[in-house]
Amino acid sequence: MNKTDIEVNMEKEEMITAEEIKLILDHYRIGKKPLAKLLGWGETTIIRYMDGDTPTIEYSNKLQMLMKYPEYYYNLLLKRKDCLTKVAYRKSKQAVIDYIMSSKISAVAYYIINLCNGDISGRYIQYLLYYAQVFSLAICDMELFSEDCLVNNELIPYRKLYDKMRESGIHNLEIGKDYLMPNEKELVDIVFESMTWYGPRALETLILYDKSHMKISRNQDNNRIFSKETLKTYYKELFRGYQVRSMNDIGRYIDLQLKELKERAQNFL
Repeated sequence: MNKTDIEVNMEKEEMITAEEIKLILDHYRIGKKPLAKLLGWGETTIIRYMDGDTPTIEYSNKLQMLMKYPEYYYNLLLKRKDCLTKVAYRKSKQAVIDYIMSSKISAVAYYIINLCNGDISGRYIQYLLYYAQVFSLAICDMELFSEDCLVNNELIPYRKLYDKMRESGIHNLEIGKDYLMPNEKELVDIVFESMTWYGPRALETLILYDKSHMKISRNQDNNRIFSKETLKTYYKELFRGYQVRSMNDIGRYIDLQLKELKERAQNFL
C-alpha cells in the first residue's frame, strides 16, 4: 500500500508526547476512550499513552496527523461517527470546526469552498483569498485576515494554508453557524461571483501584472511580502482609475482590467 504524503511527512517527526495527546483531546473535546474507538484501537490505548507508555511509530504518526491537521480529524470523525455516541459526536464535531475556524483566513477559505461545494483547486482558493483581502483593504479600509501576502515565483500568497490544504485535501465543512461578519460574507460573496466567471489563468495574469508594479518588503520572519499598506495604497490608486467606489463595482473592474490586458497582449503580438 502506498503511503500518503502526510504519512511520509509524519515519519520525520519525533514521537508524540502525552502533553500533545492532551492537546488533541482538548482541541477536539473528545475523551480518551472515544478517541481510541475512533481510531479503531483498544479502549485503553490512549489512557496508557497518557500514563507514560510509548506508542509505536505507526500510532504516534496517526496521532500527530490528528494534531497537525484538524481537517484530517474532521474527515475521520465523519467516517467513524458510528463508533461514538450521538452526543459525543456532535460535541467533537462542533469543537473541531470551531478549532479550524479560529483562524480567520481558514474561515474565509472554507466559506469559499462551501460556496462551490468543494469543487475548487487550492491555487484558485489562493487567488480568491488574495483579491478578497485586496478589496477589503482598498475599499473597506480594513484587513480581512492577518496573514502576510508572500511574494514567490509560484504565486502562492498564503503558503501555510495552501500546504495544509494540499496535505489534508479540500473538503466541505458542515458549518452550522457563522464565523464571518455579515459585511465580510458580503464581500467574499461578491468577489466569488465576480471572479469565478474566469479561470485560474485569468486571475494569475491579473496578479502577475499587479505584482510587477508593487514594492516588495520583508516581514519579521524575513519573508518577501507585499505589506498590507502596499496592497492598500496600490489598489486604492488603481481603483480610482477604474472608478471603483464600492463592492458593487468589483465585477465591472475585473471585466475591464482583463479586457485591457488581453488587448495589450494582442497588440504586442
